[in-house]
Amino acid sequence: MPPPTPFSGSKSIIIVGAGIGGLAAAVRLAAKGHHVTVLEKNPQIGGKLNRWQVRHPDRPADRPFLFDTGPSLITLPKVFDDLFAAAGERREDHLTLKPLDPIARYYWADGTRLDWRADSAALSAEIERFAPGAFAGLESFLQRGRHIWDLSGELFLENAPEQVLNGGGKGGFDPKRALSMLTVPLRIGMFSRFHKLVNKHVQNPRLREILYQYATYSGASPFLAPATLAVIPYAEWHFGGWYIQGGLYSLATALANILTKLGGRVRTAAPVAEILIEPGTGKGRPATKGVRLDTGEIIEADVVVANSDVVYTYSRLIAPRFRPSYSDAKLQKLEPGGSGMVLLLGVDGTYDKLAHHTKFMPADYTSDLRAMFETRTIPDDPCIYVCASTRTDPTQAPAGCENLFVLCSAPALHDTAATTNWQVQGKKYRDRIVDKLEHTFGLTDLSTRIVAEKWYTPTTLQSDYNANAGAIYGIGSNSRRTAFLRPPNRDKDIDGLFHAGGATHPGGGLPLVALSGKIVSELIDTPRP
Repeated sequence: MPPPTPFSGSKSIIIVGAGIGGLAAAVRLAAKGHHVTVLEKNPQIGGKLNRWQVRHPDRPADRPFLFDTGPSLITLPKVFDDLFAAAGERREDHLTLKPLDPIARYYWADGTRLDWRADSAALSAEIERFAPGAFAGLESFLQRGRHIWDLSGELFLENAPEQVLNGGGKGGFDPKRALSMLTVPLRIGMFSRFHKLVNKHVQNPRLREILYQYATYSGASPFLAPATLAVIPYAEWHFGGWYIQGGLYSLATALANILTKLGGRVRTAAPVAEILIEPGTGKGRPATKGVRLDTGEIIEADVVVANSDVVYTYSRLIAPRFRPSYSDAKLQKLEPGGSGMVLLLGVDGTYDKLAHHTKFMPADYTSDLRAMFETRTIPDDPCIYVCASTRTDPTQAPAGCENLFVLCSAPALHDTAATTNWQVQGKKYRDRIVDKLEHTFGLTDLSTRIVAEKWYTPTTLQSDYNANAGAIYGIGSNSRRTAFLRPPNRDKDIDGLFHAGGATHPGGGLPLVALSGKIVSELIDTPRP
């Protein structure tokens, strides 16, 4: 594959944060010939897509336990194929994607099991075994998701709203296009609720709860989120769920290696204290002129791309006088998405009942959702998600061991949850989760077989990644505005400032944050409309 054609008018660009959105933007911009420097506050790149490794205490010479500490599934693989191609590379030469089947396995306390199969015929047979006659309703729901995808998926996910109105960057503003787009929100379910769409098509209570979960993938409650989120289960079912051999963290390292090959630079342990703004003169807008690090070092640049959380970026890195569109009062109105507690458990022995992704369902999943989004409390009976990547990739743990990534929901750090002492409550929640896995769901002797362990709570996410309110997905999607009109990729008030990541357009999750990097790389080379 030939290398990309360099962009003739090169700029100096600083990217604040080495998450996947920042790295995706960096690779694309460096491939165009821009001078790119990525500044990461932590010792490792990757943002929430990170890695923890630890040796077995009794077998120090064996290979270590390896844990992806954030995302555990790749969807929309074409997004990543296109990202590598933009740099003149083949994704296959850097990463091996392995399809997962089942995509997920579900258990209930009464012993009922459902495998969410990747193949349509196999899923149909599994659903008919689980809930006879229910597949037709599920299929009609998925087809509704396909309709939403066909109307808006690629158009809105791969372009900023300003690009859509500008014909995707092809030919300037088109009034007919703008007028026709006014009907799209109605046709894609923007004005109805996700759970009502699920309930309309699917009658089985347990199947409904499985589908409700997909809203949480964007940090939203199914009872508040728009029906448009039906596109998420459709995309997973249609395009598949994938694992990266060697762990998902390999994506971050591959992008960083390509960036270096293209002449870009990554600096870790380099926290940014301020984005420097040059005041505008006359009617001119203020403009970025670089950043100041915590050490006091000044780095000048033509453009700054903030891959840091949007709320954190505005509230902590930019002086209030330069951000009238995002005053502190307005930022407080941006509701954070849900959060969670993560347990990384290195375990002696294996559990054959686990798939790569297994979800242990509570007696009433709606109580879990209401705790996270309404009462903002730690749920009494949470859904317990377990990723055992050793099911697909035995190299991720010592021989005969499991690396269990366990995630349960938790509220973000809203004001009403400020009294939660995670040092105390986290230990209690951890013990309840382990006890339930062991005694309710049959992971025999789990509590005594744990030989390595690490936790992440909302407070950890806030401190380690500057995540607003400790939310996993940044801004939630519980309103029509936050689902569709997140803070834009091109700053409204400041020239030369752009945003990439889960809290800006098009949203959270690996493929979408990678697409935010694509959008930013295009906007930087496009005049403001």
